[in-house]
Amino acid sequence: MHEMSDVYIAMESAGTKSGFVQGVLARYADIIAQAHSVFVKPNLVSEEPYPTTTDPRVLDTVLTYLSDYQVSVTVGDGPAYDYSWRGEAGAVPQEHPLRRVCDAHGVKLVNLNQREHVKRQTPYGFELSLSVVPRSFDVKISLPVLKRHVTCTMTGAIKNQFGLLDLGERSAMHRGTPDIHKAIAAIASVESCNLFILDAVETLFKAEEVRHGGKQALLGYMLAGTDPVALDSAGFDLLKWRDRSLVHQSVQDVAHLAYAAEFGVGSLKYALVDFWDQ
Repeated sequence: MHEMSDVYIAMESAGTKSGFVQGVLARYADIIAQAHSVFVKPNLVSEEPYPTTTDPRVLDTVLTYLSDYQVSVTVGDGPAYDYSWRGEAGAVPQEHPLRRVCDAHGVKLVNLNQREHVKRQTPYGFELSLSVVPRSFDVKISLPVLKRHVTCTMTGAIKNQFGLLDLGERSAMHRGTPDIHKAIAAIASVESCNLFILDAVETLFKAEEVRHGGKQALLGYMLAGTDPVALDSAGFDLLKWRDRSLVHQSVQDVAHLAYAAEFGVGSLKYALVDFWDQ
């Protein structure tokens, strides 16, 4: 079990979050400086705009910062299994805001659903078909959005890795094969990221997408760190503070976080660190 982990946090607005992102990247500049390649994993669920998907301003800030380094950069995610564009399940619309950001920077946006997946053994005894794309990169940066989730209570840093999973297996998993909570934790254990920047300025209550019943709300925070379990634990407490439906739950009740902590992905215990006071 991990000890208590630091979570950088700052109260931010839509207009100031880019400064936070720049500051976080600068704090971890040594990781980037030693890399030859960087994979950026946004939360690209469907054609719905932020906060369903990563804020284009956050992605733009990350790609602008990385352009100062001699690194190869690729952005990639696999949209939701139950979303289709022009009849193609898990496709990425040509005019998606995140694609436009990538195009403006000359960076490739890869739809992981359309690339190779290979079976990987997980700590829970079952295999999962995961994208091979991120494995070839030196550094991986995750850009999740903190939201409620119909099936998993919440989605954030840990569940953002779910987009690496084969589309068919995601569909089966939502029907109970295998246990989706263990699978989310298992993916996080075998496909880690070097840095997570969690956007909690705007969020969705009730569900993770508007089409599933999500209701937009303001939280007003940005969080960052290297421990995804600690980040999500802090995120859960932020959601709980605003969403009264969570009042009788604790972070241990979020099954995929409890499993991730059990396997050593990170710590459920966290210490909030004021980012601008460092």
